[in-house]
Amino acid sequence: MRKKFKKRLLGIILTILMVVSVIPVQQVQPVQAAMTLKVGDKIYFKVISRDNGTFGADNAVPAVYLKTSATDGSGTWQTMTEVSGESNIYQYEVDKDNVTYVAFRRMSEDGIKYWDSMTSPLEINGNMYTSEGWNNSSETNSNPQNWCTYSEGGETPDPTPSTSNTVYYKKSENSNDTNWDNATNFYVYGFNSDTDKSDIQPMRLTSTAGVYEYTFTKQYAQVIFLRTTRFTSSGKDYSNQTVNLTVPWGKYINPMFTLDGNSDSKDYGKKTGTWSDNTNASTGDEVLKERFYVSTNLVDYINDARFDPGNKTRGYSNNNQGTVVDGSEKGANVYSYLDAAISGSPWYNSSGQDSKECQYTYPLYFGNMFDTKNRYGRMLNGSWYGLNNFSVGANVALEETGTTTGSSFYGAAAQGLVGKKLVNGKMVDPNNENVVLPYFSGEEIHPYNTDREIDKNKNLSEYYNNLQFPFKQTMDKNGVITYSYDSGSDYAVYYDFDNNSFYESNQYIQNGTTNDSTAPTKGFYPLNKPGDSREAVNMGFGTEFTIPFTLSKDGKINGQDITFNFTGDDDVWVFIDDYLVLDMGGAHRMASGTIDFAKKNVTVERAFTPDKSTTAAWKDGAIRANQTSTESLKTFADIETDNGKTFADIETDNGKTFADIMADDSKVHTLKMFYMERGMIDSNMSVSFNFSPIPSGLTLSKDVNTASVNDGLKSVVETKDNFDFTVTDTDTRTEYTYEKDYDGTRTEKKTTTNGVVEGLADNVYAKNFAYKDADSDGNKGLKIGTDFTITETENPNYDTRWFVTDISTGKTIDKKEGRTSKFTLGNASSGLTKVNYNVNFVNTPKVGTVNITKAWNGTVPETLKEEAFPFKVEVDLDGAAKKDEYSTYALKYTVDGNEFYTDADGNFKLKCDQIAAFEGIPTGATVKVTETKTTDDKSWVVSGSYVAESKPVEEKSNETLKITNATKTKTLNKVIYVETGKDTKYKPAEVETGYTVSKVSDGLTYSDNNGFKGEEPNKSYTANYTGYNSDGAIVNGTITVLTYQATNKVYVFDYGLESNIAEPNANGDGLFQGGTFYNKNAAGDMETTAKLGAITPAQDNTQTEISGSDIAINRDETAASPVTFKPIAFMDKDENYTYTADITKNDKTLNSDNPETGTTVTGTIKTMPANVVYYEDDFNADSKNENGTAKIVYTGTTDTEGTPPDVDLTQSNGQTEQYGHDDAYTTGTGDSNGTSTKMTEGAKATFTFTGTGFDVIARTTSKTAGITYIVSKKVDDSWTAVSVGAVDTYYANGDLYQIPVIHKDLGEKNTYKVTLRATKSDVASVIYLDGIRIYNPLGKAGNENYIDNEEGATFVKVSDLVLGNGKVTETGGIDGAITNQVIDGSKAAILGYDGDGGLSALGYTIVEDNTNGSNGAETSDSILQYLQAGPNNEVYLDDSSAVAFVAKADSNEANRTIQVEAKLADLGQYKGQDPEPSEGMELRVLGADGTENLVAKVTSSTAMYYSIDLKKCIDLGNDQYLVVIVGNSDYELGGTHCISFTNIKYKGYEFSSPYENDAAKKYIDMTVFDADRTKFASIDFPSVHKNVWSNYKCSVTLNENVFGDAAPKFKLYYKNTKGVKQAISVTAQRTQDNPNKYDLRFRAPNAIGNFAVELHYVVNGKESDDYIATTMTVKR
Repeated sequence: MRKKFKKRLLGIILTILMVVSVIPVQQVQPVQAAMTLKVGDKIYFKVISRDNGTFGADNAVPAVYLKTSATDGSGTWQTMTEVSGESNIYQYEVDKDNVTYVAFRRMSEDGIKYWDSMTSPLEINGNMYTSEGWNNSSETNSNPQNWCTYSEGGETPDPTPSTSNTVYYKKSENSNDTNWDNATNFYVYGFNSDTDKSDIQPMRLTSTAGVYEYTFTKQYAQVIFLRTTRFTSSGKDYSNQTVNLTVPWGKYINPMFTLDGNSDSKDYGKKTGTWSDNTNASTGDEVLKERFYVSTNLVDYINDARFDPGNKTRGYSNNNQGTVVDGSEKGANVYSYLDAAISGSPWYNSSGQDSKECQYTYPLYFGNMFDTKNRYGRMLNGSWYGLNNFSVGANVALEETGTTTGSSFYGAAAQGLVGKKLVNGKMVDPNNENVVLPYFSGEEIHPYNTDREIDKNKNLSEYYNNLQFPFKQTMDKNGVITYSYDSGSDYAVYYDFDNNSFYESNQYIQNGTTNDSTAPTKGFYPLNKPGDSREAVNMGFGTEFTIPFTLSKDGKINGQDITFNFTGDDDVWVFIDDYLVLDMGGAHRMASGTIDFAKKNVTVERAFTPDKSTTAAWKDGAIRANQTSTESLKTFADIETDNGKTFADIETDNGKTFADIMADDSKVHTLKMFYMERGMIDSNMSVSFNFSPIPSGLTLSKDVNTASVNDGLKSVVETKDNFDFTVTDTDTRTEYTYEKDYDGTRTEKKTTTNGVVEGLADNVYAKNFAYKDADSDGNKGLKIGTDFTITETENPNYDTRWFVTDISTGKTIDKKEGRTSKFTLGNASSGLTKVNYNVNFVNTPKVGTVNITKAWNGTVPETLKEEAFPFKVEVDLDGAAKKDEYSTYALKYTVDGNEFYTDADGNFKLKCDQIAAFEGIPTGATVKVTETKTTDDKSWVVSGSYVAESKPVEEKSNETLKITNATKTKTLNKVIYVETGKDTKYKPAEVETGYTVSKVSDGLTYSDNNGFKGEEPNKSYTANYTGYNSDGAIVNGTITVLTYQATNKVYVFDYGLESNIAEPNANGDGLFQGGTFYNKNAAGDMETTAKLGAITPAQDNTQTEISGSDIAINRDETAASPVTFKPIAFMDKDENYTYTADITKNDKTLNSDNPETGTTVTGTIKTMPANVVYYEDDFNADSKNENGTAKIVYTGTTDTEGTPPDVDLTQSNGQTEQYGHDDAYTTGTGDSNGTSTKMTEGAKATFTFTGTGFDVIARTTSKTAGITYIVSKKVDDSWTAVSVGAVDTYYANGDLYQIPVIHKDLGEKNTYKVTLRATKSDVASVIYLDGIRIYNPLGKAGNENYIDNEEGATFVKVSDLVLGNGKVTETGGIDGAITNQVIDGSKAAILGYDGDGGLSALGYTIVEDNTNGSNGAETSDSILQYLQAGPNNEVYLDDSSAVAFVAKADSNEANRTIQVEAKLADLGQYKGQDPEPSEGMELRVLGADGTENLVAKVTSSTAMYYSIDLKKCIDLGNDQYLVVIVGNSDYELGGTHCISFTNIKYKGYEFSSPYENDAAKKYIDMTVFDADRTKFASIDFPSVHKNVWSNYKCSVTLNENVFGDAAPKFKLYYKNTKGVKQAISVTAQRTQDNPNKYDLRFRAPNAIGNFAVELHYVVNGKESDDYIATTMTVKR
């Protein structure tokens, strides 16, 4: 059987869809325009009786008032004249246009007199108004039936009322509109008001040619007839409908409308015509003469009576026992052999109840199972066994719940007895689909001889197959055919055993029930013969009906639900497409069931599910069926399939549910009904259905195979063309009658001309063929065995193949390619009286492909590459015929292998360069594509036409339609501001995609990932760009890139003062100096402003702060306000900051994401301490940090001494000046910064620092006390004392300011804690702490950011250079022996200076004079004097002295320096009583020619470093220089100041004493030296006890014997605690082992301490100048 036999007509589908579409704006109904009269038209008025009421009184006549609206009052009353030859019909010829309302009243014939009685304004709905007369009350337009259409001379309308709801439409042959005259489909719409209306309904062609009918549910006052429901894309096509027509129900019994000749095809919406009475109308349902034959198999179940006598099991028999009820035990069952075979008795054990051996869940047994005595089966050997798996519910008609025994109706159906799906067309067990039930298996059932032995030569069932059962056909007024057979009321049907066919008879066999009026008396006994007695009925049989059929999508036909109905007994099972739908098993009496395909549900009047029970029934216990009354038992969704799932749960037929399958109007469904009678009293069968069965006889169908057609065109192409066929056969008759079936919606009776069947289409087919003329026997039917030839008229747009199918069997008889089918109708020798042949011509449209592509003139913009452009595609299916009737469809197309669909209006989208392939376009069609989006003049312009149209499609053609556009270009030049060396991503805001950059100027780079980067600051670079904006337009131009750069500054600070790091200087050390905050190329509208943004410290910054933000940066690299550096702790590390500066284009707000507005540049600031840092005594005094790392922490009694300056000191930010010098301290000869901290006895000062050493700066006066100190080194997390000592700050000769009273060189860098305590002395109890100086806080190596010659510089005290290995120890003694003035290890010398370039050895230094009455310091050339009375850490030189050393350059060190730390020292009143204040003194060095070369002017008491230019010194050659720093004082001017030298800071030089350099000595007068002057070799001075003789414990060794033979004699001096040099008597004796070694005996001083001693030898009474010095320690 072919997969698809017929499909629902497109017209029907459109009808359903267009019901909604035909509704106007209000979405209620078609436009209902009243009739409009014009000049020349006539208006008629009829009065049924002038004598009725008061109308005819006074000889009144009707008058009319014409109105253009209901309220129009511009007219006049006009009398009407009686129509000639008519009685009581009056007329008036209209004399104005646009008349839509009228009113009627009584007037005198002369028009002078009128009466009050009148109608209200009446809307015109015809040309004649009929009145039954009126009284004095007004008549209104409440009854539109009073209007009708009247034609003079015609039959006078008769208002006889119609009792029908049916209207008719008759085709006209002269309507002037061929579309209406040739149409075959008509529709009608009825309405009373906007809310009281019907749907648009299809009309049915009646048996009268050209007359169509439809029956409403009620009479509607007005109707509209429509030719089609098609609408154009611009709105409703009113050429397809009539005006609003008032139905003359009161005039005609069967009102029928016909178009008149006034209907103009251009007169849209105004189709007019006339009404008449359809005298040929049918009055009810019509029983058709033809039978509908259903393919049937018949099964005969053999009872015992037929089996025993002669094994007559096949063929007719009247030896039947089906009605036997009562009997004796083991002998009453008349189907014992059959039941035994079904039960499987040979597998029973002796008890007869071993249910485990039975293969059927519910064995269905034949005969009387009410009586338990019948529940036995028998084998041929005579053995009886109980029936296995006996279920009462399955085999006994149970009394229903709620009924009374004896009066109940046993009609409940038992469900679940068979499987829910056919397997290979066979019913199976409900619990095992592999077990086929035997009742309709197609295989005979055989009896058992003995246990386990089957006699296959004998049958208990016989099959009679390939029969055709006659069903009655009844057609209602709407053309719906019901196919039915009711054994209780229709003809009897019997099987003809001789001819293997059914035949009809009016002789019936009565049922056995006689006491129930509801039971049919006529029974269904197909295996009997007419006239058989009741005792001869065959009650054991089965029928299997097979009905192929189709359904509409909604399960309705002409508005009626499609149903299948059954009433009868016993078992009935209905399967559709192999699934159990109607389940009515059981040996019940009459039961009813319905399948409703519209409601999609199944109803069984009474039903229950039986138990597998052997409990006795009725006579032995009255077991009742537990069920309810009639109800909807299940829906299609409940129909179970495999695995227990419902159709709603599983997918079948490509994912469709059962309900979907039923709604598939293209599918041929198969209904199988299994009906089984199992004995007992009655046999009833009533079957009816109104679905569309595959017709019997010969059917000629047309199937358009649209598999290759585009999905959007399938439904249109299916019905686009009609096909004609020429039918011929071997009979002498050449013309046929047939029914043209419009897929079950309606039929037309047709007769061929020249054997031509016209106008078949997909789902429109021809059926019920018969000859037009009867043969000699009066037979018009087709004869089996006739040879037929059917030829389809050629249509070049299709390929054709045909199939001949025997519908009864589903077998394909023949099939071939081509337009001509030749076949024989059945087999004349088969004995069949009817065959079901279908000849189906399958036309496959030839198709081609039309491609549509979006092309681009040039490169597709990036922004438009993913842009989908809208198109509209239209198809003219008759394009080759040049009809130019394009329509839109939801077409399928592919793009890049992916499938899509346009919408119903043909709209779809394509990207550039994509190709949409519209495959499956029928040949002959043309395709038109329109780009629906017009250019917005922003992004693109059209290059060519918006519209392209294909050639007529040819088979396998592949034409491409191209719409080409081009990109619009906009040029926009841009300027951006970027940070030098930094990637700046930038894309003009107008550019969305396709951004490219080219022609990048030198020094500028660009990459897609990183953007622009300018190599150099203060440059103007350029690049070209192009891209696409959001509209897809090309945007291009030049980008000017202006580069900016912040500074990266390093600041090394040598003072604990604030500094304005933004202050510019000549060296460019200002924060903003050297940066590019203004680009020289940014002129005009490119100009910018600059402003400091945020300064962000590094996370680990703890010792410094930098403040300042939102500060304008000026073009001259200055700032509008300071950027302040402030140390907040003793610095010992570098600290880092980042800062930003905002470069903003004028009149713009900076947007960090938009470099067109400016840019932000980022710089760095690094701060660090210099190799020497000076902190004031009150440094960071406000800090809350009390651990000594952030400030000097004071405890005890302290106070601020002095007056601070009006302005806080700030240090310079300059980075080229030597460290340890700043202009902040260039003035002031008192306390540093004007103040010091006065510490009273017991007060402490503590500070913690990291470095290699420190100075404590204090004031020394004759009123200051001592200072004790403890220096602790941090080791791990604890402190270890490394130095302890005391210093007496007493100074006898005045006030000395800013004296480094303590200087400690602690070696390598570490963290130290220093604790100072003020201690009371003999003269004072206070000290004045003025500051501290930290050395090498970053270590001796310094930092790479230091000035080159400061990195790794070395500090050395000037005094250390002079003293060499001799020095005053912490306890006041001399460390090591000092021999004469030339000290071992000395690298500098104090020289005398004559003021005129002359130098001499043994110069004088200024020392303290402790003698009573002294007013000032004194000079001394004694080392002992200098050690004891001179400053601890300084050298004071006046203008008569100089300090000199030889500096040898290290040739491997390019960055060399020598700096001397100098200050003004106020030594008190030296000459005169009123000293003059100092204005500063020059610091000078001596040149080779004796000139004094200025180094700097020293103006402050704060020690600072001054660089010495060696070019101003004496060049000794070989990279050696004699550096002579000349002393200075203002004594001659009445002052008290001289220059103090503290330290030498140097790098890249080695120092040596000038006394040891021959080249240097040339510049020094050495006469004071003898070549052999130094006679002392060494001295050994162990400790002694006070006031005790040493007894030669001490010894001295000379280099030679200076005494000769004389006794050795020495002179010993020591300096007492008051600093006074005193002599001690000493005696000496030579040692025995060394003649030049002498032991000494002397009495120690009566004092405890360390005393400096000086030992001279005496020869010839003269004390030598030569001496040796050391320290004497005196103990208790």
